[in-house]
Amino acid sequence: MISNLAKIEALLYASGDQGITLRQMSQRTALTVAACRQLLEKIVQKYSQDQDSGLKVFVSDNVYRLGTKEELSELVGDYVNDAKPRVLSEAALETISIIMYNQPITRIEIDQIRGVNSSAILHRLVNQDLIEVTGVKEEVGNPKQYGITNFGLDYFGLKSLKDLPPLPKDEVLDDDTSDSLLTRFNKEIDKEN
Repeated sequence: MISNLAKIEALLYASGDQGITLRQMSQRTALTVAACRQLLEKIVQKYSQDQDSGLKVFVSDNVYRLGTKEELSELVGDYVNDAKPRVLSEAALETISIIMYNQPITRIEIDQIRGVNSSAILHRLVNQDLIEVTGVKEEVGNPKQYGITNFGLDYFGLKSLKDLPPLPKDEVLDDDTSDSLLTRFNKEIDKEN
């Protein structure tokens, strides 16, 4: 007879990059969420203590995934030709930042913040599994809303959106703002020289 620990481990493995929540494990195994949590903790401990295992349990936004230990990332990265982008452009980083701080957010809202059309970047980021369509905004045209994926959180080393650094306090923008910013910029340059 297969143990409950083996069932949880198998579900963790089968969930792949998508991952699985405690609730989903509970539904599939007919175990309580608390029992699944205890079994999952045993698996986490098992992998972390076993020097002969290259696996680790990752947690992002209460979704659990099985992956390789960080120490093996270079070895595995050389072998696996994955879709993970090596370097993101400045525009892609800007778009992801806007999404993380404002999700769910539509393309039009992103375009208004960035001042340019973001369609191509959004398409690329969805294909790279860094962002996903999280829903549809109920307004004229029913625009898609975007949010960060668990893979995207992992890519940036975040466990949840709560780990994002706080945004700076809003500055009052008026006709003198550009002059004020230029003055501050010049002072910073002078300090460095």
